[in-house]
Amino acid sequence: MMDEGERRETVRQRLRAALEAETLSARELSQMVGIPEREVYGHLEHLRLSLRGSGRELAVVPARCRHCGFLFRKRDRLGKPGRCPQCRQTSIAEPLFRIA
Repeated sequence: MMDEGERRETVRQRLRAALEAETLSARELSQMVGIPEREVYGHLEHLRLSLRGSGRELAVVPARCRHCGFLFRKRDRLGKPGRCPQCRQTSIAEPLFRIA
């Protein structure tokens, strides 16, 4: 059961607090905040835009192919890629996020 302090915080406020404390994946964030993983990406996109005004940024550790090591450095989307463009494998380590 949530205590009174948690009830007053919005999802984005809880995401922001978690990302200020540590580097996390979308899956870990969804478990911490209690929303589906696919919803986390929309909230992260909004958080990315709102942080710009405060002089901070949403730092993204890019996804990486577990098979060949390809790093998805130039990817603008926050979600996990489906397959590696280099080796075509689908075993991809998801991106990680933090507030810098």
